[in-house]
Amino acid sequence: MKGLLTVLVLYAFFSAQAYASTLSVSATVDKNEATLEDYIVLKISVQGTRNQPVLPSMAPFKVESRGSSSQVRIINGQMSSSIEYNYLLLPTKPGVFTIGPCTVEDKGKTAASNKITLQILKQQQQTKKSRLLFVTAEVDNDKPYLYEQIVYILKFYRSVKVANARLTKMPAFEGFITEDLGKEKEYQRIINGQSYVVTEIKRALFPAKTGVLEITPAVLNCDVVVQKRRQRRGMFGDPFFNDSFFGFSETKPKVLRTEPVTVMVASLPAEKKPAGFENLVGNFSLRTNLGKKKLEVGESVTLTLTLEGTGNLKSHQTITMGSLQNFKVYDDKPVFKPGIFGSKVGGKLTIKKALVPLVEGSLKIPLLTIPYFDPDSGSYKRATAGPYMLSVSPSAEKEKLQVVTTMNTAGSKEEVKIIGHDILPIHTSLDALSPHRANPLSWVSTVLFVVPFLSFMGFFAAKRFKQRYEQDRGLARAQNAYRVFKKKLPGIKRAVKAEDAAFCSTGQKALKDFIGDKLNVAGSALTAGELERLLSGTAVSDDAVRELKKIFEFFETGQFGFKNYSVSEREAVFFGLKKLAAQLNKKIKR
Repeated sequence: MKGLLTVLVLYAFFSAQAYASTLSVSATVDKNEATLEDYIVLKISVQGTRNQPVLPSMAPFKVESRGSSSQVRIINGQMSSSIEYNYLLLPTKPGVFTIGPCTVEDKGKTAASNKITLQILKQQQQTKKSRLLFVTAEVDNDKPYLYEQIVYILKFYRSVKVANARLTKMPAFEGFITEDLGKEKEYQRIINGQSYVVTEIKRALFPAKTGVLEITPAVLNCDVVVQKRRQRRGMFGDPFFNDSFFGFSETKPKVLRTEPVTVMVASLPAEKKPAGFENLVGNFSLRTNLGKKKLEVGESVTLTLTLEGTGNLKSHQTITMGSLQNFKVYDDKPVFKPGIFGSKVGGKLTIKKALVPLVEGSLKIPLLTIPYFDPDSGSYKRATAGPYMLSVSPSAEKEKLQVVTTMNTAGSKEEVKIIGHDILPIHTSLDALSPHRANPLSWVSTVLFVVPFLSFMGFFAAKRFKQRYEQDRGLARAQNAYRVFKKKLPGIKRAVKAEDAAFCSTGQKALKDFIGDKLNVAGSALTAGELERLLSGTAVSDDAVRELKKIFEFFETGQFGFKNYSVSEREAVFFGLKKLAAQLNKKIKR
């Protein structure tokens, strides 16, 4: 006990002596020249205080803290101590930059560090054969027409093990309307004899203005698995012990950027532009269906119009028929069903119209024409359907109401003879003048009146809710998100006993789709950082967000990393995912 007390006293004494040294701060980096794909380690050493240093503005860099460590030195009987703070600097643009000084304050005193000059170069112009990992971006057509659909393709190539691969910045796509083209896909490719695993992400783009449009670079961060350098001694000099299983590997961060993509957008031809053209660009077909061709005056028939194809159909929710003479037309709500056809997005627009003929005879529904521009041929075309002929007969029900008839004989006054009663009979006796007595069954009449009224109001409210539900696609997605997620849980649970990649890809897709549906965003491209940003404005707690990020990073490492997880670890993540999804469903409301 005395020995322990002595050690504590000595530790407190030497610590006090150590931190009583002169206040100072210094900064060092592991290299002064780097590329946009590299990172720089910044170390700030503080003496004389435990206060943290204040970093200067470093706009050309993204700064990540990597913790701190304490050091105590005894030189010639003199003790000194310092705290070393570690940071990663990730360059965001090329150039020559000066950072610093860093400062630290203690008891009214301020100390400043030295300045450091850094030179950041563009990516090294290496051949694909010599590069171990890289990203590319391209479009399938860099000279489209206005509103023509093109495909943006982002590819991540890697021939080494990586972990925590994540898109930290997607292009803004300024000047384009964007649509998802399904989930990312993964495959293998050999380039110049080098085998790569490739992850491919696609987006459909519709240029909304003419001229030169630039798609800004995408940024991908990942951790590359490398072997630790060490001296080989004894039996550990055997290459067998270099395997990562023995902990002789480490990860180093890597930043990858694509080159900007330039697109030249041409105007639609003014020559031969048809009347009624509404900037519909793509390839489309029109189908119609008429419920029946024989009916009576006042009877309705349903005309169903279906416009289908690839292109910017989502922004067109109407089909104009023009004026129909001798018909009363009632439009139903348009229904659009999006779809992916090959590598293009499109869909099917369905509109139903109720037609009520006002006159009898042979009536014509004229040819229906929808003009559009076909970018493949560079010309305007028309999607057509019809015409139709309707045979309209007179209505079988004609209202006849004859209440009285007259009798007139020569030399006599005209007499009136009652031959029928209206809906409300006229009282013809003196009993009609007697005081009205309460009918004991009058409450029955009241009920029979109130019940239909209440039923009508309930039906009206339900219809309004249904209309709002259909109009707000985001509301529909949010309300169905948890139900859809629960249907995927059995598949995720079955994948627990499979390999890491199968479990993690299945779980990650379900998680992304669930968050995307709840927040009405594109879930397939979500990253851990975007999840945190989107959920920060909700009622979800910070602890739940942190747990969600851990699960997300687990899925990323399981797919792209080198570590193998056990079944018990995958089971723990499965139950954590299930619990968190239930919490998010309660907290995120629309």
